[in-house]
Amino acid sequence: MRTPRTILHVDLDAFFASCELLRRPELTGLPLAVGGGRESRPGEARRPGRGVVAASSYEARHYGVHSAMPLARALELCPELVVLPVDIGEYARVSRLVFEIFARYTPVIEPGSLDEAFLDLTAGAGLQPPGAAVARELSSAISSELGLPCSVGVASNKTVAKIASDLRKPRGLVVVPAGGEAAFLAPLPLARLPGAGPRTTERLHLLGISTLGQLAQAPRSLLVGSLGPGAEALQRRARGEDSSPVTVPGRPRSISREETYDRDISSREEIVGRLRLLSAAVGARLRRSGLTAGGVALKVRFDTFETVTRARRLAEPACSDQELAAAALQLLDRAWDGQRAVRLLGVGAEGLSEVRQLGLFDLPEVRRERLDQALDSVRRRFGLGSIGRGPGALEAPTDWNRDHLPGPPSRPPDPAAERRRP
Repeated sequence: MRTPRTILHVDLDAFFASCELLRRPELTGLPLAVGGGRESRPGEARRPGRGVVAASSYEARHYGVHSAMPLARALELCPELVVLPVDIGEYARVSRLVFEIFARYTPVIEPGSLDEAFLDLTAGAGLQPPGAAVARELSSAISSELGLPCSVGVASNKTVAKIASDLRKPRGLVVVPAGGEAAFLAPLPLARLPGAGPRTTERLHLLGISTLGQLAQAPRSLLVGSLGPGAEALQRRARGEDSSPVTVPGRPRSISREETYDRDISSREEIVGRLRLLSAAVGARLRRSGLTAGGVALKVRFDTFETVTRARRLAEPACSDQELAAAALQLLDRAWDGQRAVRLLGVGAEGLSEVRQLGLFDLPEVRRERLDQALDSVRRRFGLGSIGRGPGALEAPTDWNRDHLPGPPSRPPDPAAERRRP
């Protein structure tokens, strides 16, 4: 008989807000939101602009403030709200410390975001305590060493573990025994099921289905007729059936950087300047990861909220700021008519591969790469806006990208290989 898997889903509670409270403990207990690019407090003139809530404390959630809500609306709901600017660099740093704690228990870790991950303990089931004991120990370590609260779900598969981790926040621990998945899920509302979005739940409500138990027992033909071919997979998850593995990430498939502006921009000079800075940020991430890009993508969102994306392959893989920027500017001519106001710009590197070996006669490439590396060094020491090509400075990002996530765990050194090394 096959041994049931032991999967943990760990979710840091109100992670961005919790990170800020580590730096500002005097705000503990106050309604707090992280969002936008400036700090504001009750009694001050509020200028939320186009900012949105990236995270909110549980005190703020009591007023109805939640992530993705416009800051202007959040302040209407809670005039006493303290708003702090997003500091993704700090949150990514703390996230790496959290993932180091995860790695003490298993190397099989699948990041979902900066603040959540699946851990597969199955391979070591005979060598360590049961999942519930590991969950308690892990939660205690994150709390005592980093001062962060987390919630953990323990189950035999990813779907059930994720649902379990969300049930008793904050600082929750929910364990679903193997064989009890369907009974655990049955009374829960449809919205608890990953993949059941608002449109899906609306269609199911029209069929008289409002709980996961009802979805699990519904006639398959009825579901397929309403939801299409994806209905069968949805129903299997409602029954607590999920064989998907916990997947350790490998090389990222893309690296990107984008920014949304408080005011629309329409000057070509300003747009070109912003694209050069975004390209430099992407180039720095590529070089830091030892990767080159086989292609470049551009994202433009206009003041009408229409979003246009364009992409092109490069003649040779590249990681220099100038080569990335040149490709992004060529794409700009295909995406922008020179008249429309722009709300958001983004540059992405695609088709990533290991950095190429520079040949003896690649002198221009060598010079560009050495200059880029020198600029990287200055920015790491003095900040993003300390130096760059051309006018302007790149603001700190207000949203995370996949490349902020920890990479695959490094392998321990091989003593035999060290001895063989000349």
